[in-house]
Amino acid sequence: MKDVERLPFDQYQRYRLVADLLGELRADGPALEVLDVGGRTALLRSFLADDQITLVDVEESDEAGLVLGDGARLPFKDGAFDVVCAFDTLEHVPPPLREAFVRECRRVTRSWVVLAGPYSTPRVVQAEKLLSRFMHDKLGVTHRYLAEHADHGLPVRKRIEAQLTQLGGEVKSFGHANLDRWLVLMCLSLYLDDDPALRKLASSFYRFYNRSLYASDHATPVYRHLVVGAFDGAQLPDAQQFLAPPQAPKGTLVPFEKLSTELLAFDKERGEWRLERDRLRKVVVDLEGDLAGSRLSMADLERDLGVAQEQGQSGRAESDEVRATLEQDLAGHRETVSNLERELAEARPGSELDRAEERRV
Repeated sequence: MKDVERLPFDQYQRYRLVADLLGELRADGPALEVLDVGGRTALLRSFLADDQITLVDVEESDEAGLVLGDGARLPFKDGAFDVVCAFDTLEHVPPPLREAFVRECRRVTRSWVVLAGPYSTPRVVQAEKLLSRFMHDKLGVTHRYLAEHADHGLPVRKRIEAQLTQLGGEVKSFGHANLDRWLVLMCLSLYLDDDPALRKLASSFYRFYNRSLYASDHATPVYRHLVVGAFDGAQLPDAQQFLAPPQAPKGTLVPFEKLSTELLAFDKERGEWRLERDRLRKVVVDLEGDLAGSRLSMADLERDLGVAQEQGQSGRAESDEVRATLEQDLAGHRETVSNLERELAEARPGSELDRAEERRV
């Protein structure tokens, strides 16, 4: 069982909303049999500990009971589950297979299909592009899942709603995750996660959002929708039963504003430190090269001095002046090596500069 309030806010949003929705549908009835399509992480089990959750995915994981299978050809009999869910999954299904995916979800459910995720609107598409650009330009990474969104194109919500209706369902959609806030918080979340020194702060940030802001975070426009289809007389849920009015409670946005301001200052200072650290790393490389050359020269001098001494002992003596010169050169190289070793120790990681940076973080 995971401490779900420590989950990244974007994960918590989607699972909490569906879990609360299913809790309303269950009411005081028996435990639900739920299929999580694309659910190899098994996070839904942490939100619905009393229900029976079956996982199916095309990718493997270590989660118990995971069934390997394709959402467009589910390996289950008709009506095997009370509920079939998919969390931010449909957008990763190639467009030619999406209709089959929805049809299969309907086939294996007795009562409800819940398809949670982003659906195509100009503003949602633009927000994802901005997030991808932030990750590329600021963090130097490409997000695999956002890249798939762009490659496949996001699903169109009205088409999914129409298909579920054609399959015999009553259909209702619920929005969540105010789009502007989602974009800012995603950038903030990814920035915190990118720096090991900030990850503990990220955990506190997630917990605060999940406890204080999640329930009201559904002012339009939104990033994510839950499309719910109810079949064979099953009732549609009412999100008003478990969501607060779409207005942030007084004072809840202040910590995010303060955190953003502090991180801007941190980022500027960190950039300066990184420039200095990169300069020192170059110094280390140069010093290591100089040290290697000096040690090689010292080894050559030691060898020449040894030869000179042997010749002196065998009667083929080099002059005292030659030996004295070699000994003087050798002493100079030893001093050079000692100085280089000291400079290198000061410049390598673990130096006062690096320790100061660690203390500041």
